[in-house]
Amino acid sequence: MAKLALTGMALTVLLQIWARYGFDYPFSWTEELARYLMIWAGLLGATCAFKRRLDPTVVQVNPEDKGLLHRAIFALTVVIFLTPILYYSFYGPNMTFERGFLWRSSNRLSQGMGINMALVGAIVPLSCAVLLLHLAALLTKHKVPQ
Repeated sequence: MAKLALTGMALTVLLQIWARYGFDYPFSWTEELARYLMIWAGLLGATCAFKRRLDPTVVQVNPEDKGLLHRAIFALTVVIFLTPILYYSFYGPNMTFERGFLWRSSNRLSQGMGINMALVGAIVPLSCAVLLLHLAALLTKHKVPQ
């Protein structure tokens, strides 16, 4: 899906350039669609990078090689980062659902395309959930003896 979003973004930008300079009539929705596809491609690409262990790291802790302490530190770091993002995607202050990111986004429409902004913002909790799934898979992965 990340590759599809990236390809769609590139094609949308090419269409925008072609319409702007070829016909001197740019479409109003192409820039907006390219922006939304960039968000989706970036966050889905981050989940792929995390799964393949290609994500940038501050501390070199490889949960596959180290002991239980290193695996716990790695998992705790990821969970500490993702938990507030997931929480505020659905809930606002005082656990108010109506003040959560997705609910507030669902009350807005994009200017150029007229789509519900919750569709664009849905990638945030979706990518966090996929990252947590990859974390669980990474932590429970057993090495196969050679």
